[in-house]
Amino acid sequence: MDKIAIEAARLLFADGGAGWIVAVLLGIACLHLYRDSLRSLEARIEETGATAAALERASQTNIAVAAALESRTRTLEDLTRLSAEIARDVERSDLRTRDKLEEILRRLDDLPHRPRS
Repeated sequence: MDKIAIEAARLLFADGGAGWIVAVLLGIACLHLYRDSLRSLEARIEETGATAAALERASQTNIAVAAALESRTRTLEDLTRLSAEIARDVERSDLRTRDKLEEILRRLDDLPHRPRS
């Protein structure tokens, strides 16, 4: 771009006025490039806005997923705790049942046996 500007300035003062035509053409070309770059920047701004909106939606989705995973983890911890409690209760119940059966068997052994007729 610098080379073009230097060459345009040299032609502006060379060849008795032919440089003014070059200057006008160069100005039109610069105006065209300026408008084109504005359109390009506007398109980039729109794309950036769309990307930001998509990232916001993804962020909200990630927050919801994280909350659901946290809830699931708490539920699994609760279920693990409850199953451990149930297992302990079953074990205690088995011991009580075994003790009661042994007591019943002991009492049956203590009963006098009658001969059958």
